[in-house]
Amino acid sequence: MNTKDNQRTRLSKLLLKNAVLELLQEKRAVNKITVKELCERAELNRSTFYAHYNDPKEIINEIENDILASTALHLQKIGEGNSADARVYINSFLKYIKDNDMPIRILLFDGTDTDFKSRFMQQSVARFIENNDMLMNAETEQFIYAYILNGSYGIILQWIRSNYAVPESTITELLFSINDSALRNLHIASKKYGK
Repeated sequence: MNTKDNQRTRLSKLLLKNAVLELLQEKRAVNKITVKELCERAELNRSTFYAHYNDPKEIINEIENDILASTALHLQKIGEGNSADARVYINSFLKYIKDNDMPIRILLFDGTDTDFKSRFMQQSVARFIENNDMLMNAETEQFIYAYILNGSYGIILQWIRSNYAVPESTITELLFSINDSALRNLHIASKKYGK
């Protein structure tokens, strides 16, 4: 395939992705999006759509996978340069969310795929724990991980819902303080009860 065809394919896919995100934001469910209205919004014909996808859900899946891969790469780069500084990691992750607001907001709030929501946060929190060498007791690790994951997710969702009403530095300190306190208390409890 030549360069012109590759560019045309990338442009067509980009137009379809943007169109499906706009429609998902309006309709709040991918199963309510028809191929006809998707093609009209993207200003492409149906044959172009079917050359790349079978249905709108495939586009959403591709967008989700793109976001997850991009997020993983971003988090890996943060970890490589700042493995000892949890605040730098959290702040950079929050900036990444803000810089990619449209697709992340739509997929977290308007998308119907709860699996994406949990994968997005799990990979982020797991990388945070991994990068910051947080040692957890094997018996309670799953509970602390769930606490950190769900608490962080709730704070980040509220921050997005507020349209980033407070700076990421404020949310960084909040997330760091809560999670650091939970981990320190776990360590103290482990020593106290001999675990």
